[in-house]
This record gives sequence, C-alpha cells and structure tokens, in this order.
Amino acid sequence: MRFNRSRFLFIIVSFASCYAIMTYWSVGASLINTLKNALMPFITGAGIAYVINIVMSGYEKLLTKLFKKSFKGLRALSLLLAYLTFIWAFVFIFSIVLPDLISSLKRLLAIKPSDIQHILMQVQKNDKVTQFVDYLGGEVAISRQISSYSQQISNQFLGLLSNLLSSVTKFASGLMSLFVSLIFSIYVLSSKESLARQVNLLLDTYLGRFAKSFHYVREILHRRFRGFFVSQTLEAMILGTLTTIGMWIFKLPYAPTIGIVIAFTALIPVVGAYIGVTVGTILILTQSVNQAIFFLIFVIILQQFEGNLIYPRVVGGSIGLPGMWVLLSITVGGALGSILGMLLAVPLAATFYQLIKDQVVNIQVRKNR
Repeated sequence: MRFNRSRFLFIIVSFASCYAIMTYWSVGASLINTLKNALMPFITGAGIAYVINIVMSGYEKLLTKLFKKSFKGLRALSLLLAYLTFIWAFVFIFSIVLPDLISSLKRLLAIKPSDIQHILMQVQKNDKVTQFVDYLGGEVAISRQISSYSQQISNQFLGLLSNLLSSVTKFASGLMSLFVSLIFSIYVLSSKESLARQVNLLLDTYLGRFAKSFHYVREILHRRFRGFFVSQTLEAMILGTLTTIGMWIFKLPYAPTIGIVIAFTALIPVVGAYIGVTVGTILILTQSVNQAIFFLIFVIILQQFEGNLIYPRVVGGSIGLPGMWVLLSITVGGALGSILGMLLAVPLAATFYQLIKDQVVNIQVRKNR
C-alpha cells in the first residue's frame, strides 16, 4: 500500500485526535455536561411542545369544524385552550387528592403511643404469638433485629431529609428552568410550520440522497410516539375509572382520590399503577386494615386483567404493535433504562417493527418480480 500525502495527513490527524481525546477527556466531558445542562430547559420545552401539540391539533380540528373554516386567531386560541386544559387537569387532580392525603396524614399523626402499646400488650397475651416469638429466638433476638432495622430506617430517613433539603435549595433554579421550558414550548408551537420547513430544508440540503430515508423513519417515529402517548393516556383513564367504580361498589374509602392517583401513575407503563396501589393502600390503612387488604387484592386482580387484556389491545393496537411485543418491549426497556426506558421502549419497538415489516415486504416484492 502506497502512502501519499493525504493518507499521511489522515494518520497524523487520527493519532493527534486520539491523543487529545485521551489527554483532555475530563475537560471535554465537563464541557459536554455543562452544555447538556444549559440545553436541558430547551429539550424539556421541546418535549412539552410535542405533548401539548397533540391536544392543540385536536382543538384546531374541532374549531375548524365548528366555524366551518379556518380563521386568523385559530392557532392562538387552540394553543391557549391546550395549555388551559393541562392546567385544569392538574388543578382538578390536586384539588381532589391533596385534601384526602392531608386527612390521612392527620390520622397517622393522631395515633398515640399508648394505643400502640395497648395493641402490643394484647398481642403478647396471645399464646400463638408467644410460641411464634419463641420459634424466632425469643424477645431478645427479635429486639436486636428490630433495633437493626430501626437503625437502617433511621439512616434512610436522614438521607431522605438531606436529599429533600438539597431539593428545596434547587427549587428556584428548577422553577426558572420550567419557566424557560414553557416559554420555549410556546414559541415552538406558535411557529411550528416555519420551524418544520427550516429543519426539512437543512436536512434535504446536507443529507442529500439519505434525506428521503431519514424523513421516512422520522414520520414512523412521530406516528408511533403520538399513538403511544394518546393510547397510554386512554389506558390510564380506563384503569383509574375501573378502580374508582370497583371501590364504590365495595364501599371502600377514598375512591375518587385513589382512582386519580392510580390513573396518574399508570401513565408509566405497567409498573406505574403499582405505585398508585401503594399510595392507595397507605390511605385506606388509616381507615381500616381489613379494607386495605381487600383493596390490595382487588386492585392486583384488576391490574392483572387490565395489564394482560386491555393494555396490549389499547396501546399495542393503536401503534401497530402486537400485544406480545408490547409486553416484551416494556420488560426489556425497564431493565435497560428504568422508567424512562419503559416510556420509550414501546414506541421505539413499534417503529422497528414497522421498519422491518416494510423492509420484508419490499424484499418479497423484488423477489417476485
């Protein structure tokens, strides 16, 4: 192989680049991290704009049908209605949930130590409990174990308090970032057509013959993510409604509050509802232990029914992904990326499924020619 001037320069530049990366890796990582933190409010704003746009587009279609034509202030009115819808939803949720949470906390704080001591005295008088205690090694061993657990819980609680204090100190900066994200989302939504034209022009200019393939993949990604967000919200509302109705039928307390909590947490695929169940169980425990156990059994059965029958059909059917692959993608996404992985796994899996499906069809068509 002959070395000409261009190849020699390529080798020198490659070695110099590798040396610079190895030497200044920490500096580069710090700069990238700083850039990421600076851009995060705008990335968040773009994500907010994407979700708000789903509702805003619905209002635009509805207002166009009502007025039989498009009008000058259609975009501004639809944008305002979309943001007001989300604000109303959050206010409605917190106006129902917060009073019950405060009431439950008051009940927990109102428990007197003498009441707990009385319960423990009654338990100690039980012969079966005494035999069980002896089987575990006696009161001394149990006391040591409880002391050990108490120390662990205390350490965890202190860590939680320190994290809470650090979060409070970051509240102002977080609030400012949220404000910047909201303003940026409004700018994006108010001029989304012109932004789309500019981005498409840049992509067509610099990607050349690959631009068509890029637009094809981007369009599938958009359809799958949009369908996922809409269907996931619908599925969460179904689960919350079924939970509320079931609790009303069985006369369990805090039915609207727990239904809303479960619906809200169910926006996280599959596992989110279990977070809501934990909160609901704690709420009902302040009223009755037996009702809390019954509620736990009821919701576990309901979630098994909903997760295996309703969820794959509602979410999978809306994004063109069979139910079996929905469950598989959620499992893999959760293992790789926790909650964020679960949120992204289903639409990404649906996109890959559609790309592979189209590719197989094209190959079969070419073979049959």
